[in-house]
Amino acid sequence: MVAVDGVAILENEVRELIRRTGLDPARDRAGVVALVTDVIADYDERSVLGAVPPLADPAAAHKAVVDAVAGLGPLQRYLDDPEVEEVWIKSSHVLLHTFPRTLRTCPDVTADVRAV
Repeated sequence: MVAVDGVAILENEVRELIRRTGLDPARDRAGVVALVTDVIADYDERSVLGAVPPLADPAAAHKAVVDAVAGLGPLQRYLDDPEVEEVWIKSSHVLLHTFPRTLRTCPDVTADVRAV
């Protein structure tokens, strides 16, 4: 049996609804947030019935889907972090320049950067 990722299901459903409704994620982040909230509520109802796997952390799923659809996916958390001054992407490597003058790599997102 293939494991099914609830966040991936949510992201696909949100992207499909965005296509159908014509919502512009770049211009209407609040609309995307509301849409994701509605999709997660519907998803939760279906998970109770066993139609989809339950979400371990609905709040984290919400953020992940909003970041993927209306942000820069795995990089968005660093752009939102006030301690990160710069994000450097070279090939498939991500480097962060944080306050106070620390340089670090992000192996946890490096593999995902190719999708952004």
